[in-house]
Amino acid sequence: MVKLFAGGFPRDLEEIELKDIFEQFGTVDSVNIVRDKHTGISRRFGFVNMPNEEEASIALQSLHEASIDQDVISVTYADDRKKEKPAPAKPAARKIEYKARPKVYQKVTRPGERVGGKRPRKRI
Repeated sequence: MVKLFAGGFPRDLEEIELKDIFEQFGTVDSVNIVRDKHTGISRRFGFVNMPNEEEASIALQSLHEASIDQDVISVTYADDRKKEKPAPAKPAARKIEYKARPKVYQKVTRPGERVGGKRPRKRI
């Protein structure tokens, strides 16, 4: 079974019409037009499943960049991205070691103050 992606067709195109277009080149198992889940309006792309790979390739070559009602459609294999671009190999994770440093606290003073000793008492 070959899954084809069809995009760019008119919004008012129905599944039956899309199936009729693809059946000119062979048998079609199923057609699914993707629609907006809130409004139900077509998002102008869908998927067509064809059982025969030769018929699917003929449909792809014939319908890619064809026009339907002045809209140019694009037809490609749906799983094309997986075949053409394998996921890049991730480099091995580098192990970063942190050495524990002892915490050093230092008294912060203002310029002119004595370091150490008691704080002067306030005179009343």
